Amino acid sequence: MTSQVTFRVKVGVSNQHCAAVVGDCPSLGGWDPRKAVELQKEDSNVWSCAVPLPEGKPVQYRYMVCDVRRDKGNKKVMVIKWETYRQPRTFTPSGESSTAEGGSFGSYDGEGCAVDQGWLVDETEISLRLHSSVAPPITLFNQQEVNRKFNIKVVPINIQELQNPTGEEEDDSSTGDDLPVTYKVLNATQWCPSIQGQYGHPWDNNSYLIFTTQVFNPQNWAFDILLYEESEITAAKSNNPALPVAKATVLPTNMTGSTGVVCVPIHNRHNRLLGQINVDYLIITPMSDMCTAEVSYARYWRKRKTLDVGHRGMGNSYTAATVSHIRENTIASLMSAANHGAAYVEFDVQLTKDKVPIVYHDYKACISTKTKKGTSDAQLMEVAVMDLTLQDLQSLKLDHKTAKKLLADKEAGIEEEPPDVHPFPTLRKVFNSLPEHVNFNIEVKFPLLQQDGTWEEGMDTYYDRNEICDVIMREVLENGGNRRILLSSFDADCCILLRRKQNKYPVLFLSQGVTERWEEMMDVRCRTTPIATSFALSEGLLGVDIHAEDILRNPTFVEDIAKAKLVCFVWGEDINDPANMSLLKSMEVDGIIYDRMYEHRTLSLNVFQEEELTPYNGQVL
Repeated sequence: MTSQVTFRVKVGVSNQHCAAVVGDCPSLGGWDPRKAVELQKEDSNVWSCAVPLPEGKPVQYRYMVCDVRRDKGNKKVMVIKWETYRQPRTFTPSGESSTAEGGSFGSYDGEGCAVDQGWLVDETEISLRLHSSVAPPITLFNQQEVNRKFNIKVVPINIQELQNPTGEEEDDSSTGDDLPVTYKVLNATQWCPSIQGQYGHPWDNNSYLIFTTQVFNPQNWAFDILLYEESEITAAKSNNPALPVAKATVLPTNMTGSTGVVCVPIHNRHNRLLGQINVDYLIITPMSDMCTAEVSYARYWRKRKTLDVGHRGMGNSYTAATVSHIRENTIASLMSAANHGAAYVEFDVQLTKDKVPIVYHDYKACISTKTKKGTSDAQLMEVAVMDLTLQDLQSLKLDHKTAKKLLADKEAGIEEEPPDVHPFPTLRKVFNSLPEHVNFNIEVKFPLLQQDGTWEEGMDTYYDRNEICDVIMREVLENGGNRRILLSSFDADCCILLRRKQNKYPVLFLSQGVTERWEEMMDVRCRTTPIATSFALSEGLLGVDIHAEDILRNPTFVEDIAKAKLVCFVWGEDINDPANMSLLKSMEVDGIIYDRMYEHRTLSLNVFQEEELTPYNGQVL
């Protein structure tokens, strides 16, 4: 028997968007957002649709707000927001007809985040950023102009529409007028994205101003950057609005790769050259068919006692003051930390030359070579991991330079060691080798530009961020299973990509904060804990992962992060000191990442295994 089920929900939706329902059965799309059933507007903010479903068989479902376009017969979907409680809604059809009254969007009993931003399904996200990380972005050539105060507004321009004003054979129905652009400022009060107003947003050289939009065909879109004079905005009236005093245009051909800085000229109203503007852009492309609407842990976290996280497994085995006795980032090191009760094991992932995700911390490895004269002294040569294939890494006698120096006087090679302590395990091997109760904190590696203008380990050439994140995330999503997984990166843009490309796993932003131990980074988002916190809030990350030195020097940061409803992990060698470890736990930080867990814990279950033996409120979370 079939029951005609009416799904009804109350939700405010803009003219370009619609409400939709997606669920666990074929009639509701099988959790595929592209197959979600579109609802029709009844009146005001009430949306509904009727779907035939098997009588007496429970269904699970969620509501979404979408932008749905047809591109030459193909359906393209943009998920604007969706319901993300850990448990979906449920309904059991009965009788010839029944109604699943949904109440208000996001309002039902559940745990976690009720409503979250969508992930990238078919659309590409483009952000234009103005900031003074290197130098003020706006340069006016006439020195008499430099003190002028401007508002900045970004207006998308559909190039195809300009080329084909009749609209015939047009493959993108959007125009610049109906394409929303949000802005946000990386500070403590303006981090939340908002739709830009008539005159954009005020600019000053201390701001970090971000404009963002989503488009289906990025190659069709240019962006006008309009400058409005502050004094003219003040004097403007509703029937006589202020006009832009200057304009710059960023073309799609200016933006190559995931990120970059493009310098474009600024012209005044009379088309005379006024100056130039440096625009830092970020382009995020979608991963096709990798994510569904079944479940999301991206914003889900249950507060527990401070979690113990094994740094590179059992810890730094190369460069710390006291090194681990097991080679870091190996199967053996990760498993040893798990056996000592690590709630998560943390490890670093990067790509080989043939684009295989491997587990290794440094961007370079060392190979021992002998001179032509045949002397016994071996020469050490550093080689970038990205220049070596997986076969190279696993067949050559490669290792960290410190390990090579220690082995210089030994004839034994890595191949004579047990396989589980060999360096460079693949990410897939780590998934396949460690039991599912071993949870992962995966750090995605990307070299950072330092304040002195040099790159970490001299890595001034590296892979494109979209490519790195796509390859690694496909491996994670295909092999994650029921394992708890946290994603993290020191690279702020990688964090954004990891968050926007998928909807399942949470992301933490790693920050070294203020320290004299390492060179300060060029990216202002990395420099202090407060701005790292604002960044995490602005991008919808689960939280931040702060260097212990910064937290121990400024304990109030922990309170600030908690007030922002963000998760706070702490990392660094300082945690290896039992007194510091005890202090951080007393601050109730969410997790501490440290070395040599065997010095602090005996062989034991992790906290999640213990909870399975004693469920929380009758259930395991």
